[in-house]
Amino acid sequence: MILNSKAMRRAAVAASAASMLVLTACSSDGGSDSGSEGGTAAGGEGRGPITIVEGQDPLNTALESIIADWNAENPDEQVTFKPLGKEADQQRDDITQRMQAQSDEYDLIAVDVTNTAEFAANGWLRPLEGDYAIETDGLLPATVDSATYNGTLYAAPKNTNGAFLYYRTDLVDKAPATWTELKEQCPKAQEAGIDCYVGQYKNYEGLTVNVSEIVNAYGGAFVAEDGTTPAIDDKTAEGLQFIVDSFEDGTIPEAAQTYTEGESQNAFGEGRALFMRTWPGFFTDGESSSVAGRYGIAVLPGVDGPGASTLGGYNVGISAFSDAPATARDFLEFMQTRKSQTYYAEAGGAPVLEEVYDDPQILEQYPYFATLKESLANAQPRPVTPYYSQVSKAIRDNAYAAIRGEKTVDQALADTRAGIETAGN
Repeated sequence: MILNSKAMRRAAVAASAASMLVLTACSSDGGSDSGSEGGTAAGGEGRGPITIVEGQDPLNTALESIIADWNAENPDEQVTFKPLGKEADQQRDDITQRMQAQSDEYDLIAVDVTNTAEFAANGWLRPLEGDYAIETDGLLPATVDSATYNGTLYAAPKNTNGAFLYYRTDLVDKAPATWTELKEQCPKAQEAGIDCYVGQYKNYEGLTVNVSEIVNAYGGAFVAEDGTTPAIDDKTAEGLQFIVDSFEDGTIPEAAQTYTEGESQNAFGEGRALFMRTWPGFFTDGESSSVAGRYGIAVLPGVDGPGASTLGGYNVGISAFSDAPATARDFLEFMQTRKSQTYYAEAGGAPVLEEVYDDPQILEQYPYFATLKESLANAQPRPVTPYYSQVSKAIRDNAYAAIRGEKTVDQALADTRAGIETAGN
């Protein structure tokens, strides 16, 4: 059997796996200078069969349906899906290994929105400009922002997510539009003998999400547009102070310091909280809980009106080392057609194409999509930085210390600023 050049290179990557894992361990915390040049990318006219990689997820079924449609129309440019491990670290290490080896084994790479900037900064993703530009006018703006680094689009939004405020319809007449209104309704929780508001305040990634949402609602930020400079200001301080005050006055119970999504949903589902911040999945899951039929959904509160959900989801970029980047580019746009994006709705996910949210059939089947569209309209990405894992850790570690009274808000933010400044070193 004679191997073609692509197969030979793939064999070489497999043979060097052990040594590349050593390199991965050295650079996995952020974009390194040595990787930023990205080697020599493949030529711009390459076409042919391609491989897309993505971590194992229930939404893989939507991607598989899209691939089946593409392959039926493009017999000479077939797409193969390779699922990666279930754990985020496994996925990232697998991709990093091949990118550092400048392998052409993976043509399209699905990455969490939080890792897109890192992959772009390392030179692993081909900029989507010139011949590789894609149409973004019909996409939700926040999803495009999540795939943009230093003013350049590096990936195509694939699926997204936005948070809801869940509230007990048997205890309050309507959802609060602002945090002030929410606090004004807390006495109703006290009368019922339950907590007022629960979210995800354990020291993990969910805390970065919850803190970012309230800081963004106050008009604050953590990282500037360049992805490396701290942008912490008085608005950031107002947002974090609000969270600290809400724990002190009982709006958020102390127990929430141990809550991830599961614990907060259990608390609300068992009737132990008036309000809850979580993702759309609980909308249907809650129908098997003790509050079935007694809760509604709304967008998150803000300061003067609706707040800003933190954006979830995945983007897909073209590997800088793909030998079929032209085919890869065309598949990116194919993923964003109306039919393709409808697959994500049917799989229980959130499409990135705005018009899907206005489809009467979709709204009839998934009535929460009207609120989800509103949530995503105001959504903001988590800090867009090539050193996201380190920046997120600085945010959540210091916010958690402030919530627990171990640091003042000023000290927590000073330490967060220092953590952002040293990220990547």
